[in-house]
Amino acid sequence: MNIAIVTGGFSEEAKISEKSAQTVWKNLPAHYEKHLIRIDQTGWWYITENNAQIPVDKNDFSVTVNNSCLTFDVVFLIIHGTPGEDGKLQGYFDLLKIPYTTSGVLASAITFNKGITTALLRNYGIKSAQSVVISKKDRFSAKEILQKTGLPCFIKPNKGGSSIGVSKVEKESDLVTSINKAFEHDDEIIIEEFIEGREITCGVINYKGTVKALAVTEIISPNNFFDFNAKYQNKNTKEITPAPIEKTLYEQCMNLTEKIYKTLQLKGMARIDYIIRNNQLYLIEVNTIPGLTEQSLLPQQAAHQNISLPELLENSIQQALGKF
Repeated sequence: MNIAIVTGGFSEEAKISEKSAQTVWKNLPAHYEKHLIRIDQTGWWYITENNAQIPVDKNDFSVTVNNSCLTFDVVFLIIHGTPGEDGKLQGYFDLLKIPYTTSGVLASAITFNKGITTALLRNYGIKSAQSVVISKKDRFSAKEILQKTGLPCFIKPNKGGSSIGVSKVEKESDLVTSINKAFEHDDEIIIEEFIEGREITCGVINYKGTVKALAVTEIISPNNFFDFNAKYQNKNTKEITPAPIEKTLYEQCMNLTEKIYKTLQLKGMARIDYIIRNNQLYLIEVNTIPGLTEQSLLPQQAAHQNISLPELLENSIQQALGKF
């Protein structure tokens, strides 16, 4: 069975995507024929063993290798950010009837938009920070924004991940500069109230037909917040699995994570981030293609459940094939 490991992407998360793809490549069970596809601004490329590039035929997602047409049975989609995490590629593969390992078009598009995700889940009683969403074409008033969010606040690209373009604003005079910084990464941004508390995250999968939260991890960042540096570069960041929090709160987080997974009709692997304030859980965001690098959280959480990386990847492929 031919598995296309699809990596790259058009965003600044492309380097993380390629690291995640390396992990998938190393750990994919040996009974699969693995193939690497990279999508970037220059094109769609099949990467050969000697690192040569062969163009992918987008008409049917095939590749001509040694005068033979190579097609794929399953796509292992590991692009963080656009066009892998926002539903675009999911729609393409749906049209071609090629199964893939992530959530579908609608769930991917919704969860990639932080403002829509939190607004939707508030209808199900799930708490999140007070926020304001603005686009580049909008006229805005700093005072009106801060009346809703207060200070300090966070300014983030509304569609993006890995904390790229995120700022924590302490003073009103810094608001516009931070808004402009976020607009460098997205044409729509979200300004959120700062919720002081402990940051946790919970991985979740459909495991052999049952939605299963894996474990809760507490994140302790040496930086002002859990930014790109803390996630991928700072060795002083602490990630504690299982999180040393009260047992009832731990169970609440596991249950809430499963509820969100089911409510949003997610598939494959996901990771959901929270802040604990006054013993209550506040949703930060939903990640439908969580990192799979050696430093990533979800593999740690799977290991806590005695699920190895090869088993985790096998489970995703079997779900994509409709086995459960």
